[in-house]
Amino acid sequence: MAIKTLENIMAHYVSHPTERRTEFYRYYDKKRMLHQQKQLEMLRDVPGDHLVEIGPFLGFATALFQAAGFEVKTVDAGTSAVFGKLTVNEHVQSNVRDVTPEMIKGADALVCCETLEHLPFSESERVLGVFRDSEIPYVLISVPYRCFSIDVRIMKSKFSSFFSWIVKFPSKKFQEFVPDPSDPDGHKWELGYKGYPVERLLSALDRTGFDVEAIEYVGVSRSIMILSRNRASTPAA
Repeated sequence: MAIKTLENIMAHYVSHPTERRTEFYRYYDKKRMLHQQKQLEMLRDVPGDHLVEIGPFLGFATALFQAAGFEVKTVDAGTSAVFGKLTVNEHVQSNVRDVTPEMIKGADALVCCETLEHLPFSESERVLGVFRDSEIPYVLISVPYRCFSIDVRIMKSKFSSFFSWIVKFPSKKFQEFVPDPSDPDGHKWELGYKGYPVERLLSALDRTGFDVEAIEYVGVSRSIMILSRNRASTPAA
């Protein structure tokens, strides 16, 4: 079966639970699990317990948020059936392009990780404006960032041993990011390529009404994670 769009992917995994489980284990490998854990860590001190998650895919991070005590509202192109046996407080079926402030308002924080890069940059900035207009106090985003980084992990015990190392190099100074023409829902841009320095994203956040509170680089998943405060909202003390 040819799966070309995000909506088709979601529908396919709902109809084929065995394939969904295989994809779940493939997608949520160790590096991606560490990325999801970083999301949870950056939300530790955010006041309130109502969370909107945009683009949860198969729901691994969603389950973490719920286990931490958040009430989670999910927004994704597929139905909530794609989460397997996970039940969320509320689910809105919508592509991120079509999200409106009314769909997501009332939460204490919004998480939109590894999603905005699937839109053209100008469209990503427009969506950030939607997040601002929702008046949600805190917004956590992450996008891929190609820079120089080294990640080394070693574990050795009587029963098992583990060694891994990841070295990432920045793109060439004038290297363009080239989207995959066969994947209409693939990445349209990534930070670290020509025309996409980190400062461009930070400027977009500032223009759309956000003050950056914290920035982390997640080396294993080669992503930058940014927690921002919405100037259009006053968080509860």
